[in-house]
Amino acid sequence: MRVAIVDDEAPARSALRVLLAERADFNVVAECRNGSEAVDLIRQVPLDLVLLDVQMPGLDGFGVVAAVGASEMPPTVFVTAFDAYAVRAFEVQALDYILKPFDGERFHAALDRVVRRIKELRSLAWARKLGEIVEQASAGTPSSLKTRLPIPIGDRVALVEVSDVDWIAAAGQSVVLHVGKLEYTLRQPMQALLAGLPSRAFVQIHRSHAVNIARVKELVRLGKGDAQVVLTTGEQLRLSRRYRDHLRLQLGWPI
Repeated sequence: MRVAIVDDEAPARSALRVLLAERADFNVVAECRNGSEAVDLIRQVPLDLVLLDVQMPGLDGFGVVAAVGASEMPPTVFVTAFDAYAVRAFEVQALDYILKPFDGERFHAALDRVVRRIKELRSLAWARKLGEIVEQASAGTPSSLKTRLPIPIGDRVALVEVSDVDWIAAAGQSVVLHVGKLEYTLRQPMQALLAGLPSRAFVQIHRSHAVNIARVKELVRLGKGDAQVVLTTGEQLRLSRRYRDHLRLQLGWPI
């Protein structure tokens, strides 16, 4: 990752440079002695991370963020001797706030968290971008013809064919897509996901489950109006009485 160090004190810049040299995943590409230099650098050079001091003569760390714009700032970690600005730092979307003096263990632990967070942010950004591409490609096309779902997985995005999904389980504000022996988690509520899927491809059978119609093998009555849906994969899922009539209409089977 391309890193810039911004600090008005030469010893502080040197200490950060030494610590970063211990890591193979970071490369210091620039050092800035003040906020003005930092603003010019950030506007001109692509950076993966900025280590930014708070108190500097002239333009301070928050002045740098204001000049560049919080939404345009690279991922930022404030490195400072003052703890009074921590809340404000996170308000401008800082990834972390490291207090001087710090030891190597504390510093590297913070960087490990930063690396994980940057990967998460990149995955989400890529998923959003991919979603925009899919939307643009299908502009003017009925939603029932959209056949793939972008799923963020670590630092990559998987494109899952809707037709390959066997069944879907709700998990709070997320869903788990069951695709053969694989599971994919998507941060989207069940109802929102189903609304964007092919209209007759999936049917909800329980408040927590929806199944691919093409995977339904048989229905088993359990008594007292309850039933079980058996999929071609062998999975057995409860059919709630609330959704029984809806499934019957979709399948055209007597239940």
